[in-house]
Amino acid sequence: MRETMPFARMKLRARASSSHDAIRVSDAQIIETRRAPAAKTLERFGPYYIHECLGEGGMASVHRATRIDGEGKPVALKRLWPRLCEDKDFVESFVQEARLARLLQHENIASAYELGKANGIYYIAMELVSGPTLDAVMRQSRTAAGAIPLPIIVEILIQLCDALDHAHNLKDELGRPLRLIHRDVSPANVIISNTGAVKLIDFGIAKAARSRVQTQAGFIKGKLAYVAPEYTHGRLDHRADLFALGVVAHEMLTGHRLFFAETEIDTIQKVRKLPIQPPSRIEKKVNRDLDDIVLTALQRDPDLRWQNAAAMGRALRGVAEEIGRIDAREVLRWVEWAFTREPWSESGVGRLLATLEHTRMKVEAPEPPARRDAPATLPAIPALVRKPKLKEPAAADTEEDVPTFDSAPPTTPTPRVDSTQLVPRLVSRPGLWVAILLVVGLLAALAVTGQLSAALAAI
Repeated sequence: MRETMPFARMKLRARASSSHDAIRVSDAQIIETRRAPAAKTLERFGPYYIHECLGEGGMASVHRATRIDGEGKPVALKRLWPRLCEDKDFVESFVQEARLARLLQHENIASAYELGKANGIYYIAMELVSGPTLDAVMRQSRTAAGAIPLPIIVEILIQLCDALDHAHNLKDELGRPLRLIHRDVSPANVIISNTGAVKLIDFGIAKAARSRVQTQAGFIKGKLAYVAPEYTHGRLDHRADLFALGVVAHEMLTGHRLFFAETEIDTIQKVRKLPIQPPSRIEKKVNRDLDDIVLTALQRDPDLRWQNAAAMGRALRGVAEEIGRIDAREVLRWVEWAFTREPWSESGVGRLLATLEHTRMKVEAPEPPARRDAPATLPAIPALVRKPKLKEPAAADTEEDVPTFDSAPPTTPTPRVDSTQLVPRLVSRPGLWVAILLVVGLLAALAVTGQLSAALAAI
């Protein structure tokens, strides 16, 4: 499958970061690596050749696969573990997932093509979505690229609202509402595809009202830091997905985990009771309307929350019109650019900034405001040039070209430490600016005092 060079670089860097080694290679080396021949014979499974593993879970594994007859596109082949193929409950859950996936036909949801059984093992052939997960994009933003521009965040959220609205209103073959709940809306289950479209994936633990498979009482399915408070008490409906989307929105806007804790019990306690700051408390570019949208999604009482994904999507579209709505091409361009940035930790300045930020977070303890009384934002700091017109890349353009976002750093590189990369981090850290201004003011005062003393002594 043909991929753009920034995505090839992204994959290579991801493998390096997983082993905590920072590597830098040339484009020629990347191309040579991608063209390296396979070292072993491909596994045959039913009508497919099995390639690299894309992920594993307690129920199944997922591999990239191509058809033996050469027809069609590569797929993501999900195979139930052999030890579970004799378990009736697991098989029914797996078949239900395939059935739901075939009904979910939407541009923002990964499609399913086929349910089958080969060599005694059940499998689902699904759409293979090339691109990074939102989790990877957010991690790259925190460690290298700087804050994600507001218009990109809003566009991602709009597309996720569209996906959830489709899923929540899904009907079965007889036209009966399924009342589907995803139950695992999180950055790891969102992919920014290589077309710039946002895809919601993994309906494997989705719950449908019209299903023979029921969840065992007392068990929570999904990532605890994104579950709705009422779910931890045993109550669940489609509004739980909107709470999870609110958590995702808050984390994208602030660059920080909202309910992160070391243990599962502590995580659940934070989900239930932690005072939630409006995103503008951390990121001053967030306007009051966006604050209100996110805090409404994070209401712990489901009746005070957005009642459906369509309503939340309409509110987000209103914000997008104010700040300048963008298209998929601009989303893709920024994501590709973000993965060309080097991690902050590789520079001494980056480590200094991290130390200062850690100290600031320790000493600052702001009072939580009322839900709808977010503080006034600072004077307008544009996050993105309204409706930017992207130029067509010229032959002399390089991968260092930066999207036309005001919050993105300048493009002038230096051999080792690119100080211009610090711009988005500094802009999004007003505490650092205050500290710098205080030091400069103190030095100026001392200088003036010294001059006055010298003048008096001369008299």
